[in-house]
Amino acid sequence: MHVYPLTFWPIYKEKIWGGRNLARLFGRDLPAGKLIGESWELADLAAGVSMVAAGPLAGATLTDLTAEMGEALLGGAPPQPDGRFPLLLKLLDANDTLSLQVHPDQQAVADIGGGAALKTECWYVVESREGYIYKGLQDGVTAERFRQAIETDTCEDVVVRFNVAAGDFHYLPAGTVHALGAGVVVAEVQTPSETTYRVTDWGRGRETHVERSMQCVHFDPPPEGVPGAAGDTLLVTDFFTVAHRQVNAGAAFDLPATMPTGRQAASPDGPSGRCTALMLLAGEAPVAVSYDNDGGGEVTVRAGETVLLPAALTGGQLRSEKPCSFLEITLPDR
Repeated sequence: MHVYPLTFWPIYKEKIWGGRNLARLFGRDLPAGKLIGESWELADLAAGVSMVAAGPLAGATLTDLTAEMGEALLGGAPPQPDGRFPLLLKLLDANDTLSLQVHPDQQAVADIGGGAALKTECWYVVESREGYIYKGLQDGVTAERFRQAIETDTCEDVVVRFNVAAGDFHYLPAGTVHALGAGVVVAEVQTPSETTYRVTDWGRGRETHVERSMQCVHFDPPPEGVPGAAGDTLLVTDFFTVAHRQVNAGAAFDLPATMPTGRQAASPDGPSGRCTALMLLAGEAPVAVSYDNDGGGEVTVRAGETVLLPAALTGGQLRSEKPCSFLEITLPDR
């Protein structure tokens, strides 16, 4: 199968808290008259599957690619238990405060059953218009105190509020109570799960899941492990690694997750590279991602777009005529 950097059509999700800022920031052609809260940039879920936008594999789904390419796409990273791609990337546009919510960890998933799936995520703030987030509980808040706050509609008194600015990064491991506040656009990196339990919806009337939330919340959370490495690395987890990269005008950036030209695979059964996604955050000019496979070539991407680099890609480089920045999200080895 042809190996080259893959781009995908975005999947837009209308939300009551959404807006139109992805059009302003990235020139997106959004569905008319809709408040778009989420753009799924790389997804392989029942609620949405990414489709290749260009090149020889145009029209193929990420589900099909994961099954057919195997280690050539994923490297040493395992797929989901159901065979789907093990990562979910989004852009979120919050013009109103999202529900206060929590996601389950492995223990909560085992206790709940019924298709619940672990969800750990992180946010990189792309834009903040005097925006904020809620993340975690105030020191000393017990399960009893938290339930009381839910029942009296005073959750804002027991959660921690952070005013955020562009470039801020927040890790939200499973079990963390959290919400995006109004005026924030973020890039979200997460495990591929839509299991979300609403603690409160701030009086908007949507369904809440108090008992499930209580099963999931970590009232004595461990210290945040951000990051575990030096340099540009923002976060290392068992599910993905996130780094923030900046490239100067005219400079070439060697994509470290791809297999360098001439390097032999670690085994005859698969490549030695690692599957990597790049989320372009800022830049005034198109970015060229070049490669050596199948005679070589390049793919052009712009700010706000995501490109997936299969593990079998060789000689990967990124070039831009003007300064640019991006998130580099790498899947772990098995």
